[in-house]
Amino acid sequence: MQKTKLLKEIGLNAYESAVYLSLLKLGVSEASTIHKDAEVPYGKIYSILDSLVEKGFAEVQRSRPKKFRGVKPDIALDRVLKKRESEVEKELEALKLKIDELKKILMSTPALKTKDEIFWTTAVTEADIKKVVSSLFSEAKESLCVIPHSLGMPILTIIFDEFARSLERGIKVNMLVSPQFNNFISFLSKKDEKTVELLKRKLEIRAVRNTNSYFGVIDNNLVVLLQPHPLDRDRLISVVKIWDAELAKNLRKEFEVMWEVGTIFDLKERVEK
Repeated sequence: MQKTKLLKEIGLNAYESAVYLSLLKLGVSEASTIHKDAEVPYGKIYSILDSLVEKGFAEVQRSRPKKFRGVKPDIALDRVLKKRESEVEKELEALKLKIDELKKILMSTPALKTKDEIFWTTAVTEADIKKVVSSLFSEAKESLCVIPHSLGMPILTIIFDEFARSLERGIKVNMLVSPQFNNFISFLSKKDEKTVELLKRKLEIRAVRNTNSYFGVIDNNLVVLLQPHPLDRDRLISVVKIWDAELAKNLRKEFEVMWEVGTIFDLKERVEK
């Protein structure tokens, strides 16, 4: 029965659900009447009713014999929601304090590093690619130079929120794009004015005619290689992250050469058009 199933999902057990539904049907009733209608053991009826009173689903008249009535569903269910919201807020606050403490402890842990330390990881499944691409902007501490490919709608949907947050955090983002860049402009036209204004003010874009690779350099130590799908340019087939300071340095130099000869892309003008 759907009502019983939903009541169980919000925290009532099978007996409590049956008794509450009987209370709503019977109105003010004694325990003996309720147990028969709900078909629950008489030996358990008082403990079930006490539990419902405690949870805010029932009220008790302490006469002899006791009488009970069900609390209206809208009131009882709102109580459940407010209680859960309060519990979640407390849990989140406690978690935040622990996270902040852990950050301080773990970030101060000394690490033994070799000068030429190199590490790489690859994402090839759709789920992993989404995680990696959306994390790129959150990982940046200072700067990001990126040459994206056509930036199709599926990719834009994945990256955009983190992308906007990185600009809000003060990350310097330089982007080299093809002169058309139409998908991004079309995407921006559907965003709220505040977000669009943020990009107009803080995102630096230049257009270049030809590029044979798509990559990003984050904070001079992390390189990201983006491989478009050969059959669908709006999708990525793989993303490779490489922690290699020397490679990052060399790719940033190549990026800067292209940046110098690129044409300034007036995002404000394009969006207004």
